[in-house]
Amino acid sequence: MGKKRDLNGLPNVLEQQFFSTLFYWKEGYMADWIWNAANELEISDIEIDILRGTTQPSELQIEPITANLERLRTTIQNTLAGTKFELDYITEAKFEIYISQRHKASKLFTCKCTTQDKLGNTYEGKLYTEQAYEDNFQVFRSNLFKKIQQRLKI
Repeated sequence: MGKKRDLNGLPNVLEQQFFSTLFYWKEGYMADWIWNAANELEISDIEIDILRGTTQPSELQIEPITANLERLRTTIQNTLAGTKFELDYITEAKFEIYISQRHKASKLFTCKCTTQDKLGNTYEGKLYTEQAYEDNFQVFRSNLFKKIQQRLKI
């Protein structure tokens, strides 16, 4: 079994990889998809569970955001194998994302990745500030009923 200190940097690696230019999906990078989807739904707090491939709130569980999570799981597996840990040693890996109203004009949000091992040890990454770069685009198709509701403020 490896040394726990070898896993200290894993959360930062996952976050840097997820928000890198390697994780592009059709119209934008992960920051763009998260930014646009969250703003359309007026959501400011997001959690992405890397191992389970889920998001909270579940409305953000869309293919552009979840499709690359498998690559992050592979990164976890490779890190564990390379540091002589069992492949199931990491039991939790999550991104906690917060979009502040104060930085909305700059398209900035914060993200922190946290992992946990099967002994209960927690590994916290740095708090990163990410920026959406691409022009805003529509993530969700709006239907006529929803548009009417918005106009009437029902």
